[in-house]
Amino acid sequence: MSDDYSNDSVTEVTTTGWLQRIGQSVVGALIGLLLVIGSVILLWWNEGRAVEAIRALDRGAKQVIEAQASAVDPTNEGKLVHLSGMMETKAPARDAAFGVGADNLLRLKRTVEMFQWVEHKEAHSHKNLGGSETTETTYSYRKEWADHPVDSSHFHEAGGHGNPSMPVRSATIDSQDVRLGAYKIDRGVLDAASAFASFDPGQATSLPAGYSKTGDTLYRGSDPNAPAIGDVRVHYKAVPAQTMSVVAVQTGGVLAAFHDANGYKIALADAGVVPGAVMFKEKAQEESVFTWILRAVGFVLMLIGFWLMGSPLGVVLGVIPLLETMAEAGAFLIALIVSVPLTLVVIAAAWMAHRPLIGVGLIVGAIGLGYLLRRLHRRPAPTTFLPAGTLPR
Repeated sequence: MSDDYSNDSVTEVTTTGWLQRIGQSVVGALIGLLLVIGSVILLWWNEGRAVEAIRALDRGAKQVIEAQASAVDPTNEGKLVHLSGMMETKAPARDAAFGVGADNLLRLKRTVEMFQWVEHKEAHSHKNLGGSETTETTYSYRKEWADHPVDSSHFHEAGGHGNPSMPVRSATIDSQDVRLGAYKIDRGVLDAASAFASFDPGQATSLPAGYSKTGDTLYRGSDPNAPAIGDVRVHYKAVPAQTMSVVAVQTGGVLAAFHDANGYKIALADAGVVPGAVMFKEKAQEESVFTWILRAVGFVLMLIGFWLMGSPLGVVLGVIPLLETMAEAGAFLIALIVSVPLTLVVIAAAWMAHRPLIGVGLIVGAIGLGYLLRRLHRRPAPTTFLPAGTLPR
């Protein structure tokens, strides 16, 4: 998050010659080639990961056993179980650095922000006759809240924009003894309990020097309404003791992460009484969303890669800016025409290795889409109008 309180800026104008730009475009083309290769690897790996996740969750949903939280059943040893009950602790999570905690806290998340200088860069370029390019770069500096340390030593204008070191960092503190009925909860399962809610630190017992409580925030500085560089604010969220549903493997009275035969880890924890089938369905949907995100990333990387590979031609034609603009547009269109079907082909090939029927369908779709894009890219032949009464020869 960021709040803009003040800013200053400096603008730098540079001109890059035509030959230098050609050299840069060649380097860019090599980077583009690496991006294309990387995108293919990412897409292939992602589909393999997705298939393994689907298979593991399908197997898990079929073999999970309903269990009771009140007592450990020896017959379920080593098996994937689903159970619901009160998840609680006698050793609540506590942030020793600030003396913040409360009874029965399963997890406590500390978010630290410091008021710092942040550099923003904005560049505008225009091509010149003869192939050179002039770039106007504006470096602006704003005072913002940031939850990570900003290294001001690398700023373009470091003078007057120095940031102090961050005195404390964000962290998640977990109870070391969480139980659900008769079972102890392993760290791998506790990590899945992510129902964090806002938490008021209350009477913090050991605040470091300079900190005070303001509302539900711990603050270090003179005035929260007029923050200065180096001021720090600390927020908390927590997972309190509550009724939880868990899917995990039972091992000696402990509920731990279950590892499928393909290595996929199953450790599910939802607030409330949730049926096992619903928990598996939610996890499958989560995996599907993640798969599509990585597919989009892979496609964008491939598109950028092919576009960079075609950039040298545009720069060579850059002695006339209009020709370079047209070449850039053409390079992007060609990159798009190649990237869309190639992305589908890579995805299909990965599925062919795991699920052949789906893979064949994707390959047919990729070929059809490529043909359609090619037809749309073709320009229609110009229409010739003949004078009235004239017959074509």
